[in-house]
Amino acid sequence: MTQAPSTALIHHPYRAPEGWDAMPVPVAKASTVLFKDTADLHTPRPRDGLSYRYGLHGTPTSYTLAARIATLEHAQHCLLVPSGLAAVTLVSLALLRPGDEVLMPDNVYGQNRYLTESWLPQWGVTHRFYDPLTVPELRDNTRLVWLEAAGSITLEFPDLLGTLSACKARGITTALDNTWGAGLAFNGFEPAPGTHPGLGADVVMQALTKYPSGGADVLMGSVCTRDRALHDRLNHAHEHLGYG
Repeated sequence: MTQAPSTALIHHPYRAPEGWDAMPVPVAKASTVLFKDTADLHTPRPRDGLSYRYGLHGTPTSYTLAARIATLEHAQHCLLVPSGLAAVTLVSLALLRPGDEVLMPDNVYGQNRYLTESWLPQWGVTHRFYDPLTVPELRDNTRLVWLEAAGSITLEFPDLLGTLSACKARGITTALDNTWGAGLAFNGFEPAPGTHPGLGADVVMQALTKYPSGGADVLMGSVCTRDRALHDRLNHAHEHLGYG
């Protein structure tokens, strides 16, 4: 049975590491934790197992929040980062390689535009801007298409279904900035479940600084996925580039 968001957020099942179970979610702040012995230290503990090995890679507290955001976004996996801009850079840096092309809506968030115009070219990544009200031209080297729902500057709503359909047919990864929708007003993984089931963005990120925070007192971002292989690529960059 599908639960209302308010119900899901209260009852969403999560598993805390051993010794961390509590009714109120405990705040884990330590960067380094202790292990019983060397063998325990080297025991494989995948991130999704919610183990607490090093604070930069996640804590019981951040894992719990990530699980809540994944529930809101109807995702399987969620990574937390220090800001919405960090979420943007994580996606582009993890998924783009020299020779790739990235497409951006012409009303894209200003710092995403700056990253695309000023930094990505240094690593051999080309870019084009497109009118979000139309389906962009896709080329052989187009690897990533960004969308915003709605547009950060103009609040225009893009031709989302048309662009997602075109990209899916070509095997091109799509990333949606869902800061305005926040997983409640709009769902990037299931934008039209009644008429286009299974058609959604591959990556959905948002600046948690906005609606989820609500009080202008938090800087944080999230990057959600459904596909495990895609999550693993993002998680690799998350761990090794200091996004924790």
